[in-house]
Amino acid sequence: MIDTYKILEIRELSGLSQDDFARYIGYSREVVNKVEKGRMRPSKWFVEAVQKYVSEHQIADFSQDVNILGKASNNVKKRAPAAYLNSRLHQKNESSQFLAPLVGIKAQAGYVKGYEQVDYMEALEKYSLPPGVNPVGAVWRYFEIDGDSMEPTLAAGDVVLATIVPIEDWKDIKNFCVYIIHTADQLLIKRIYKKSDTEWVLISDNEDMYPQVLLKVEDIKQLWLFRRQIRAKVPQPKEFKITA
Repeated sequence: MIDTYKILEIRELSGLSQDDFARYIGYSREVVNKVEKGRMRPSKWFVEAVQKYVSEHQIADFSQDVNILGKASNNVKKRAPAAYLNSRLHQKNESSQFLAPLVGIKAQAGYVKGYEQVDYMEALEKYSLPPGVNPVGAVWRYFEIDGDSMEPTLAAGDVVLATIVPIEDWKDIKNFCVYIIHTADQLLIKRIYKKSDTEWVLISDNEDMYPQVLLKVEDIKQLWLFRRQIRAKVPQPKEFKITA
């Protein structure tokens, strides 16, 4: 385990989630999570990004020196009072906590390549979460469905709401549940069966047209768990016999 470089304290003083903080410094949420937990030694570029963030946002007020690669921060003062933190958290909650980015069909090619770029993510349209969805403790994202591989369950034009699955939880994926799988060159929505720790089977509901395929876990960039569905149109009804 290594020194976590007070990344957690910097983030909490800003009132940011790991996902939001990662966007500001131009890294993935997984990287921020590993650094905070001491599971990953930050690169010099990561450290420079954090130092730039601290400088630009004038983060007031760490409880002690912030040791970043052996150099104490020049911004060290007294810890921010509780009132300041509560105000920052309240502002954050009011402004964006209940909004999730939409990765539409036209944006998906760009998302595959630019999902770690702050400017790209900020440019995506954002929408409120549905009633009854608690936004706390998860990173939420909307994805628009393209193609017919998941018919009749999901159709082209439908929008699904999903939460990101941290890499450390991939070992606990649920067989036959629906996931959005982000690889180096595409976004897929499939059911997953864990064949082994290194290979998963991707299953389409429209199996007549789309046979099962194997995917190496090492080829996955992000994994999102299906949570909600917004249909683009009402499904065709069955044939009715009028009896009234």
